[in-house]
Amino acid sequence: MGWLPHTLTLLRIAASPLLVWLLPQGRFRIALGIALIAGLSDWFDGYAARRLGAAGKLGEILDPLADKILLLTLFLALGALRLIPLWMLSLAIGRDLIIVGGALVLRIFRGARRFVPSTLGKVSTFFQILLVLLALVYASYRYELFFWLNNAGLVLSAIFTGLSGIGYIRLGIRMARAPAADFR
Repeated sequence: MGWLPHTLTLLRIAASPLLVWLLPQGRFRIALGIALIAGLSDWFDGYAARRLGAAGKLGEILDPLADKILLLTLFLALGALRLIPLWMLSLAIGRDLIIVGGALVLRIFRGARRFVPSTLGKVSTFFQILLVLLALVYASYRYELFFWLNNAGLVLSAIFTGLSGIGYIRLGIRMARAPAADFR
């Protein structure tokens, strides 16, 4: 059963092209169902990996990669369909590019090998996932309540994405100034 967590992670990655195919066709309810199943599988594969003792280096790399691929795919597709405003798409992608670019610079020039997500970064990711789900809910069911929930999710996602981006920039500056041995 040690294969189960990795299989679930790979299925989440495989869901991304399926969502890209469904969304332009306006098949929002099916896409919402797949996104919800992918979210549950994310929780379940982590639980299964801990219970089965299957957590390892591959899972440490594959699981966050699958999450990022799925979230980025949904952001891009929903942005292209104007279900998420382009400024929010730019904010989320810009923050991720700053994080990846900063990590790469710190690794090359300072030898940093360990990058732990901040609490604010995790909160930001939570609200980005919530925004994607709310956008899919509103696209599927055009009720005024879902319109307002979607807007609230957009505001919260924007606030926490911006704040976490600033936090990561500040952390990167501190790491760049610290002795290299402090973060290896």
